[in-house]
Amino acid sequence: MRVYVSVDMEGVAGVSHTAPTGRGDAGYPAACRLMEGEANAAVAGAFLGGATEVVVNDSHGPMFNLSPEAIDERARLVQGRKALSMVEAADEGRFDVALFVGYHARAGHPRGTIAHTYTGGPTLTTLAGRPTGEYGINGLYLGALGIPVGLVTGDDALADEVAEWLPWAERVIVKHGRGWQAADSVHPNVARSLIAAAAQRAVERAAAGELEVLRLATPIEVGIELRHAGQADFAAVIPGFARVGDRGVRFMAADGVEAYRAFVAAVRLAPVADE
Repeated sequence: MRVYVSVDMEGVAGVSHTAPTGRGDAGYPAACRLMEGEANAAVAGAFLGGATEVVVNDSHGPMFNLSPEAIDERARLVQGRKALSMVEAADEGRFDVALFVGYHARAGHPRGTIAHTYTGGPTLTTLAGRPTGEYGINGLYLGALGIPVGLVTGDDALADEVAEWLPWAERVIVKHGRGWQAADSVHPNVARSLIAAAAQRAVERAAAGELEVLRLATPIEVGIELRHAGQADFAAVIPGFARVGDRGVRFMAADGVEAYRAFVAAVRLAPVADE
């Protein structure tokens, strides 16, 4: 059983404000330790569930947050500014299940803690007309590779969204959102115990064939609303994109891989309008 772990920071227990998620903040090292603790909990649970190999993808911000020495030595660690970002290396061979740790609600969610989608640019992202977040965009890419998402951890707002998009996945709530920069969190040790147990279940269920992959009918409409019209103008320069509404763009993708690549390209190009 090969297991792929994508770990973010904003959904980790004890992280309730954007400040410590940035490298220049005094609280950043402590936030990284919390992130490492939950990543290791997922790795430990995966091996208890029968994993033979685990790959951890550092998926927050500049994507070199985790200390290599702090991560479970049984796992491989993918880090750095990666072309495929939160799903880098998932196309390496065939993974049997993916675990999303430290994830968060979509941009525009009314109460999700540090809710956003990839960057501060998108204010709303849709797939086939349905609002979604990183869990949906990443899950769709993995689904195109035949990889089911077996676990998603974060706050209660995220859990509600995941119940609609990935109803077969284990959902672990480590905190309750009290606003965009506020949360009611369990202790990190409690969060780690919950994550380890759920990761074990997810791997066992994957081995039993109980999980599904996320697929949508093609062509897949990718819709992105951005912070202002200028960003939409720049994103619409990408071949295949159409300008829609006041500050939106649309792309029709042939499959989940193309949908993911189109989304990432648009959110990377859009901020150039602000330079």
